[in-house]
Amino acid sequence: MPNHPSRPFSVTLLALGVLSLTTLNGVRFGAALIDWKLLDSIMPRPGPLYIAATGLIWTLGGLTVYTGLWLGRKWSRPAALIASVLYAAYYWFDRLTFRSSVPSANQPFALAATIVCLLFVITALSLPGSRKFFRQREQHDRQPKDQTSP
Repeated sequence: MPNHPSRPFSVTLLALGVLSLTTLNGVRFGAALIDWKLLDSIMPRPGPLYIAATGLIWTLGGLTVYTGLWLGRKWSRPAALIASVLYAAYYWFDRLTFRSSVPSANQPFALAATIVCLLFVITALSLPGSRKFFRQREQHDRQPKDQTSP
């Protein structure tokens, strides 16, 4: 049985968070396809194409980042950080551009939640156990496989 380094709880939690957002964006994509005509009639701006495209992009990106985090790929640390910043920027662009021109009462909460989530991502990826996990996984994956059989 291979001796894989165990995934830290913070990385597991981060990966599950990424999977949750990925699922929500998959639902966004699917719902846009299913309700295309309805969305086009009640929401011509930004329209169903924007909703479907952003849902698909974040679903595919999220699956990539989730898989990398779950498997402990070294590239997934910077990918998760970059994706988190881009997702926060996308969220606020979408919120400020396509939502009602009347400021939302929960805007301060949404801003605080965004900051807390970004701080969690940074912390989860920076903890010594997380850095060690990704480093050990890379070293483990680079080791030659033992070809001998008993």
